Amino acid sequence: MAAAESAGGSQIQFWDRAAQGKVFAHPLDGERFQRVVPATAAVLDYGCGRGRLCGELGKSGYRNVVGVDYSPEMIATAQREHPGARFDVVDGATLPFADGQFDAVVLFAVLTCIADDAAQRDLIAELRRVLQPGGLLLVSDYPLQGDARNVSRYDAFAAETSTDAAARSVLPYGVFRLPDGGLVRHHTMAWLAALFADFTVLDQVMFDAKTMNGNAARIVQWWLRA
Repeated sequence: MAAAESAGGSQIQFWDRAAQGKVFAHPLDGERFQRVVPATAAVLDYGCGRGRLCGELGKSGYRNVVGVDYSPEMIATAQREHPGARFDVVDGATLPFADGQFDAVVLFAVLTCIADDAAQRDLIAELRRVLQPGGLLLVSDYPLQGDARNVSRYDAFAAETSTDAAARSVLPYGVFRLPDGGLVRHHTMAWLAALFADFTVLDQVMFDAKTMNGNAARIVQWWLRA
């Protein structure tokens, strides 16, 4: 899913290109979601990409679902593929919604698109603002991977930025650049726990899944109460 990158330059063009070729596959536990969130709820999918989750929620009976993304091409594709849903382009972490407007927010493979700590904190604070007290935040993202391929990418990017004090101050270990230009991040579990410190943790679930480039990866999903 696409979201704004605040360090290293805009990635809008990368995600606009990805709108036509990438496959987003983090699984949604629809049965559990329906047990926690009533079908009458207002749901926000932040970083909705091509609208896959909005489509799944619509098929499950949710009629008040909004998908937002900062990539115009992602939103255009979502509108074509899911004409019954509402989609809007947003400018990163600032959302045009009222305080407490949503009963649930889903954030799937979005933090991975935001390289620096401050931008992630700003986004989570903004999502908490638009959530009802007691609302659900469901996050699916990548912890640090232990395989040699990913470790080498982390190390290579860390070495690349080792002489850049500004980059070191905002880009933690686990950031790397994809061959086609995207800057992405995998996270320590400690960082994610700190990021969600203002929420009540309902559950934390690990899955094996595929990345948008079709590679095997471990993901973690956090079920959080505002």
